[in-house]
Amino acid sequence: MQKTFLYSAIALTCASSNAQVFQLGQIEVIAENSSDLSTTRLEYQDLDKNTITNVAKVAKITPGVSFERIGARSEQNINVRGFDARRVPVYIDGIPVYVPYDGNMDLGRFTTFDLSRIDISKGSSSVLYGANTMGGAINLISRKPTKSLEGTLGYGFQKGRDAKTTTNQTYFSLGSKQEQFYAQINGSFVERQGLQLSHRYKQQGKSLEDGGRAEQSVHRDKKLSVKLAYTPNNTDEYAFVLSTQKAKKEQPFYAGKHESASRFWRWNAWDKDSLYFLSHTQFAPHNAYINGKVFYDTFKNDLEIFKDATFTTSDISYYRDYTYGAGIELGADLTAQHRLKLALNYKADIHREHDNHDPVTKNKDHTYSVGLEHTYQLASNTQWISGISYDYRQAKRAEKFDAQSGGKNPPKSINPFRLGTQHALNYQIKLSHRFDKNDEFAASFAKKTHLPTMKERYSRRFGTVEPNPFLGPETAYHYELSYLRTFNDWLRLEGALFYSDIHDAIEEVTIPNHPDHRKQNQNYGKEIRKGIEFAATAFVTDNLTLGANYTYLRAKNRTYNEMIIHHVPRHKIFMYADWKVLPNLALYVSQEAETGRYSFDRISNRKIKANTTKVAGFGVTHTKLTYHATSNFVLDVGINNIFDKNYYYTYGMPEEGRVYFANIKYMF
Repeated sequence: MQKTFLYSAIALTCASSNAQVFQLGQIEVIAENSSDLSTTRLEYQDLDKNTITNVAKVAKITPGVSFERIGARSEQNINVRGFDARRVPVYIDGIPVYVPYDGNMDLGRFTTFDLSRIDISKGSSSVLYGANTMGGAINLISRKPTKSLEGTLGYGFQKGRDAKTTTNQTYFSLGSKQEQFYAQINGSFVERQGLQLSHRYKQQGKSLEDGGRAEQSVHRDKKLSVKLAYTPNNTDEYAFVLSTQKAKKEQPFYAGKHESASRFWRWNAWDKDSLYFLSHTQFAPHNAYINGKVFYDTFKNDLEIFKDATFTTSDISYYRDYTYGAGIELGADLTAQHRLKLALNYKADIHREHDNHDPVTKNKDHTYSVGLEHTYQLASNTQWISGISYDYRQAKRAEKFDAQSGGKNPPKSINPFRLGTQHALNYQIKLSHRFDKNDEFAASFAKKTHLPTMKERYSRRFGTVEPNPFLGPETAYHYELSYLRTFNDWLRLEGALFYSDIHDAIEEVTIPNHPDHRKQNQNYGKEIRKGIEFAATAFVTDNLTLGANYTYLRAKNRTYNEMIIHHVPRHKIFMYADWKVLPNLALYVSQEAETGRYSFDRISNRKIKANTTKVAGFGVTHTKLTYHATSNFVLDVGINNIFDKNYYYTYGMPEEGRVYFANIKYMF
């Protein structure tokens, strides 16, 4: 390894002494002195340098990945090579955490203060994850302590020019590592009093948003986690983790031209609790091991839907979901060249919902997955990885709430849906080769699937869509070529060429001769995703590092040429300069930019193009000055959106204008 890269690795290790990776939480393990070009690995230092305080924002700095704001639900998410959150599940320490009903997860609610690493797998993600990784997988890996006593205390402040646009964030971490056990507790609290809009924002049509501080833009997020682990020897580890999140958020006013798209929603509760156990037991013969996991996860969501902007008359929708499951992974070296891994995963999803005083309807799915992965070391510089998995989902219960016929106020009853099953076979191959010690080439192919969610199968969309309990899985065929090259001790280049062919895509299809002209989700569409990723890092001097990444992505519906695929920018770029001005003072400047993307607008019109608007492209610049007063005390100040750009990811939902921030962190 070249000198500069070695020094950089040492610096990262020292800087992250309070952020060691929790190895039990890893799924895709990358060996020492190797890399996996299909997986983008974001260390804690990357998050800290870019002042990323929630998980969704990592999309802004990552090649092949774009930030997605779901305006109607005030959610933030990650789009991986054109695949949305339902097709790219989220894991915390290898535990699936997506909402059972619709498969989404608001990643804006997940703070990053307790994370050591984020792995974003694209295309040919490991079959060991389990079901539904059609477009990849995102694994959030927590920390574990390395010293007898260590901790972090931090506070951050952010404010725009208008009153009540202050954001306060407080976080802490306290841990202890002893000979045969370790313990850690993490906590954070984030409160935003309001979103600062750009001074260039202009009110449109009859929009209720007039600029300045965005109306209905308050949110609060609290998180606490406790980890206890037993380490009887140098290889075995058994950890118990309890995590709780409590959040409240508001839906900012729609700021577009069409008044019919306005929603007046507030989430009085967005709470998630997780309890899980992870284990690793090593056996000397053949480097064999057994990894185990057991988990229980709950999700509480209270959505208050108001009639208008007076916020006086409302209905409340209640979700009370929970998930439980288990998994086991077995691995061993069959010979010096062959390594085999087997993973068995089980997950039960239960969704319960009702409005106000209505009775509760309940949906329940069981999902089973078995995956086998084989690694063959053809030579010291050549590796062949193949995998196969089988996924099976069984609907155990599905209900709908209907009004019976007759009378002015007919009685209502709970009626069952018909129950169906889905199954899918996945497989993949990957060849990686090093021509010399400074490069790596990889070629891969994968067939991956998405089993339809409860919402895709049963939702009636306020009476406009006919449910389809027997909806089948979507299938994607991924092809990828990638290459990495380092030049002496000053330059690193990497790139990927990818193509995804999607079959049986779920589309809303008009039902022939239906009296109410209803549509139905069916496996009807064919789509493609194709593009290029490129990244470069230049160590210009010992004190100056320059970096950039670029993504070209084309997403197209081949079934309906007029059907637009939303939230996918054609071009996206991120650049930065990291300059160590003095031994203890550093300046960091970054630029993010993308071309316009299509987003949904007028939700009341069911025509293909009528609900689509293309937002303009944009470029946003940020800067930060970091001062290390001591090795343990760090202060930084900066400006986000320096030039106060008015820009959008979703039409009608303006993003934040210029804000000023300061952060203080003390480590011991």
